[in-house]
Amino acid sequence: MRIAVACDGLEVAPLTSRCESFTCYSTNNGIIASCCNVPNMGVTVQESIDILKKIDVDVLIARSFGDELMRALEAADIECVTQDQDVPRAAADAYLHTTLMGESGLTGAYATAEPLDELDDAFARIEYKLVAKTA
Repeated sequence: MRIAVACDGLEVAPLTSRCESFTCYSTNNGIIASCCNVPNMGVTVQESIDILKKIDVDVLIARSFGDELMRALEAADIECVTQDQDVPRAAADAYLHTTLMGESGLTGAYATAEPLDELDDAFARIEYKLVAKTA
């Protein structure tokens, strides 16, 4: 899976459509394995999306998305995720945590009668994403 974060310099960009670059993270088994920075050379929304598609981005994380950009990303099969993080790595980590562990994570799972329910749900979400990607 490849996660891109819209950036201006070393921070998450406030305006996705006019961001300076995309910080891209490749993951392996839910762990960030590599990182690269790709300049946003697109003049139009579609050119920016074409850049993301060429580098096989699955998810774009940003502070906000305009309606036109969101529709275009969805048409390109790129998931739009809104987060209010300042640091790109923190945004990617938060996305992975939410995707793998759910909104609440495993906090307090040991206190329930069946502590593996949340873990089973996390693996089911991973399996669903992998199956959807190969389809």
